[in-house]
Amino acid sequence: MRWSLPGPSRPVNERMNNHLYQFLYGPGSINQKLFLFINHRCINPIFDQLMPLLTSLGSSRMVYLYALILIVWAAADRKRMPWRYPAVFILGTLLGMVMEEGIKQLLQIPRPAAALGNAAVRVMGELKLKNSLPSGHAVFSFMIAYTLGYGRKAAGKVPLWSFAVGVAFSRVYMGAHYPLDVLTGAGVGVLAGFTAWQAGEAVGRLSGGKKRKGQ
Repeated sequence: MRWSLPGPSRPVNERMNNHLYQFLYGPGSINQKLFLFINHRCINPIFDQLMPLLTSLGSSRMVYLYALILIVWAAADRKRMPWRYPAVFILGTLLGMVMEEGIKQLLQIPRPAAALGNAAVRVMGELKLKNSLPSGHAVFSFMIAYTLGYGRKAAGKVPLWSFAVGVAFSRVYMGAHYPLDVLTGAGVGVLAGFTAWQAGEAVGRLSGGKKRKGQ
């Protein structure tokens, strides 16, 4: 479904310096030009079907299903899916959500539909107007790519990272986010995954040391 606003609006962002906001998001910025190019010039019937699917699969609402799949997989085949992967995935999800919400509430960047209006934005799916930076879908999908691809060979990493890039692109294509939003979300997701793995490995070293002392 496509939505459009009745007219353009010009919200004032009170959390970010106006000059900085105009430089990053205003008319003439690379961010806005790239958004409009992807949102308008990349339109085709295949993407119209594929992008909503990627957005759905990259939503943090899928965390329960993904966690269940990982837990069942780990229980069935600990060699290919060690238990530390589901644990780190869950921790990475929590860290990503906290960082995402913190940044959104701190900056409160308006979404493209709110900032540019109906004449400039082609919105597919749910219409949202607030908290554009960072993209939650990008945070979640890149966290998935980092946590589940960690320590694996290219054959295991490439599909995960390709999925993350596809989800990020879908958010711009569907008019929900600017490129800067998904780029920032990708960075937050990787940071969440990295932090989760550092914590997981620290716990592993600590528990390993205790086992050796008890032997």
